[in-house]
Amino acid sequence: MRRPLTPRECRGAALLLLAMVVGAAYWLLIDSWFAGPLRAMGEQAEQLREQQQRYAGVLRQGDSLRQQLEQARQDPASSTSLLPGDDPDVVAADLMQRLADLINSHANLGGGCSLTQRQPITPEQDDGEPYRQVKVSLTLNCAIEPLTAILHELEYQPPFLFVDALRVRRAQQAPASGGAGQLVVHLLVRGYLQPQGAR
Repeated sequence: MRRPLTPRECRGAALLLLAMVVGAAYWLLIDSWFAGPLRAMGEQAEQLREQQQRYAGVLRQGDSLRQQLEQARQDPASSTSLLPGDDPDVVAADLMQRLADLINSHANLGGGCSLTQRQPITPEQDDGEPYRQVKVSLTLNCAIEPLTAILHELEYQPPFLFVDALRVRRAQQAPASGGAGQLVVHLLVRGYLQPQGAR
């Protein structure tokens, strides 16, 4: 049988119960109705301020970006960054010959490099795009040194070309030990024709 609470323990229990009731009332009546929504609105206002500052910065750069774009359009060097010609099939044939010449120029570098297969690929063209694509698939037997030189020239020499896919594997006839010798390299190279309005 439990002993009765002393007056001091009764006061402590009453104060504890009162604190719990006041805390629950604060959470139910004040925090959930007023303080919580105010905190959420403050966070949203801070996010909106950050977005506004970011967009204001972008808008401030608009005029300079338009000027740079116009200068790039009028720059004679920009015309050499795109593939010359009107017919995608003719341009693809010219691009294949250009790539073959590039590979032949590095044929005797290091372990050597040779072009074993080349083939044009007709990409799907979107009528809304101002620039038409030309793609060429290449297969090479190439050592590391000439391959890096070829990829470097593809990236940094005009016209600007993009390597969409690069697969490298060890050749089946490679020696079992020592260096890899020549690697079998598959490249998918993409370039762009000048827009019809510019021609």
